[in-house]
Amino acid sequence: METVDEVEVICCIACDTDLTGTDITKTHAGDPVCESCLIVCESCDYVISVDDIYHSVGHQTWCESCTNSNAHWCDLCETYFVGYTYGAEDTDDTMCERCFEHNTSYCEACDATYLNGCDADHQDDEDNMTIHDYSYRPDPIFRSSEDEQTRLYFGIEIETEVRGGNYTDRRMAAEYAQQQLEMYDLAYLKSDGSLECGFEVVSHPLSHSYFMNDATRLWNTIDKLKSDYSMMAWGTKTCGLHVHISRAGFNNGSHQHRFLQLVYNNKDFYEVLAGRSSSHWAKFDDIFDPETGQKSFKNKFDRHGSDRYSAVNTNNRNTLEMRIFRGSLNPRFIKSAIDLAHASVEYTRVMSVKEVRDDGLSCLKFRQYIESKPELYPSLNARIQIHKDVLTRIERKEHVSTGSKFPE
Repeated sequence: METVDEVEVICCIACDTDLTGTDITKTHAGDPVCESCLIVCESCDYVISVDDIYHSVGHQTWCESCTNSNAHWCDLCETYFVGYTYGAEDTDDTMCERCFEHNTSYCEACDATYLNGCDADHQDDEDNMTIHDYSYRPDPIFRSSEDEQTRLYFGIEIETEVRGGNYTDRRMAAEYAQQQLEMYDLAYLKSDGSLECGFEVVSHPLSHSYFMNDATRLWNTIDKLKSDYSMMAWGTKTCGLHVHISRAGFNNGSHQHRFLQLVYNNKDFYEVLAGRSSSHWAKFDDIFDPETGQKSFKNKFDRHGSDRYSAVNTNNRNTLEMRIFRGSLNPRFIKSAIDLAHASVEYTRVMSVKEVRDDGLSCLKFRQYIESKPELYPSLNARIQIHKDVLTRIERKEHVSTGSKFPE
């Protein structure tokens, strides 16, 4: 009597759907799982099922192991996040940056941040306040060189830490900087939750010409903070340099689009000149549509439609913010960053569609433009000369290691 071989029935580990005769996907534990119940950790690519423990971290799905190892829980918004954790003097809660910025206040007299506000009476201490709260926004004071007519202004944010984490040294450095900068309406000091024991120097809007030719007091102050007041930026993990560019300085939306294309199409070129690569604080991948994977600048033109922590933050109403630069208290490096921002705007100001299609936004042609203006961009040209070999390899589309990009 003939018998029929029994066919093994294979079912989804989560929902018991019959998967017999189909292409079977298995979890890392070896269990079959259907497409509906399949979960892939976007941090480590570990395959699990909906019955396993997983979490939403930002806009991604992570397995329990990655969440426990690399994510943090915000006690205020009750979500997982990556990056720095924040706290306040009057609570043990851990906060993400967004909750920290929107729910805490900084007391300049106490030099501390509070979730429920400081209840001390500091009336007698008001004259001693030097470092403003993170949310401090004074009326901007625009400065340009004599007889200069321009709508293009730049503002810099220099994050800096005190060497050794000494708060007395920080207070002395802040008092000096305030006397030299805020009293002359050049810049002011602000707290920043990402800094351990420091502050950020925020300039008022200045033209490129003013920065290069008339801001001697600013550069002397920054240089002295490093040499005489134990402040540092380059050798830290917390400091960055941000350059804001006035939107009014662009011709139109098309001009802004060309500017963004130039920056985002030449990631390696810009990172070498910026001195760092940061996938968290200044990411270049925010222009890719998460559903299609295609490059698109559409979300960059929708306010709050783009990630703030991107190479160019477009969420600000009045400025585009280049966040790519490594923190520095070296005036020449900071000038080179302002040069690069100015050159990026001016190079893309008048450019036809044909010029764009003919590789007009390549880093090679952009570098040639910069090198044709040595008197306008002396600091940037000096930095290009230092890194000329690696920039040439980038222009040839050769592979460049991280060590070659950032030898400093």
